[in-house]
Amino acid sequence: MAKFEEDMSRQTLKEKLDAGKFMLGTWSQSASPEVLEIIGYAGFDYTIIDTEHGYFGLETAENLVRTAEAADISPLVRVALNEQHLILKALDIGAQGVVVPQVTNAQEAAKAVAAARYYPDGTRGACPCIRAGKHYVPDWATHATKANKDVVIVLLVEGQDGVANIESIVDTPGVNGIMVGPFDLSVSLGVGGQLDHPLVTDFMRNAIALCKQRNVHMFVPNFDLDLGRARAAIEGWTALGATNFTVGTDKLFFAHHMQNINRNIRGA
Repeated sequence: MAKFEEDMSRQTLKEKLDAGKFMLGTWSQSASPEVLEIIGYAGFDYTIIDTEHGYFGLETAENLVRTAEAADISPLVRVALNEQHLILKALDIGAQGVVVPQVTNAQEAAKAVAAARYYPDGTRGACPCIRAGKHYVPDWATHATKANKDVVIVLLVEGQDGVANIESIVDTPGVNGIMVGPFDLSVSLGVGGQLDHPLVTDFMRNAIALCKQRNVHMFVPNFDLDLGRARAAIEGWTALGATNFTVGTDKLFFAHHMQNINRNIRGA
């Protein structure tokens, strides 16, 4: 008899999201298992392992997923492109979901959804001997059913085309998460870097309202290193119905605090 037994006491990210509680995540860009462990031990709900802007490959991402599981923090992977083979590999290594960048219309949204689910719900390539399926120790049917049910598919809307098509993107069957990339959005709207510009904040408000209406989870990122301002912004979005936020990145936090330590010690 196999010794493996699924730990049913741990909630998946999908289960946490569906519970509707306040959720706080961050981004892992440093490829450091130790840093990811600290993020988990500090109490964050999830982290997004960034293979779009992070400088590491699949084997490193796989070990970061392992680290996240050990530190009891849910791992998502941001893929570099909306391509089936990248989504497949991110999920095969055990990520609980994917963040798919630069989604601009319903067709691209449907492409991402299909790539993330097995037949009959999608077109994800099927192989029993993968890490996500515990290397074929449990039976295939159990893995496939659970994978289709629990996968979190977050579509990243970053440009003017995505803004124009946000309603059809949100309405795409199988989408369970939307994230607005505020910096890319500000650039595409001609107000680069002005994350509090009305063009950016008005769209965020509309997106939160739309997602709430359609029962789709809205992921709201915040990169403000002034914690007072960050908390005030998050409280403002919470008042509009958002419950799920990312703050900073591991590299951003490290760079900020190292600069502060240097300045304070030197008295500069």
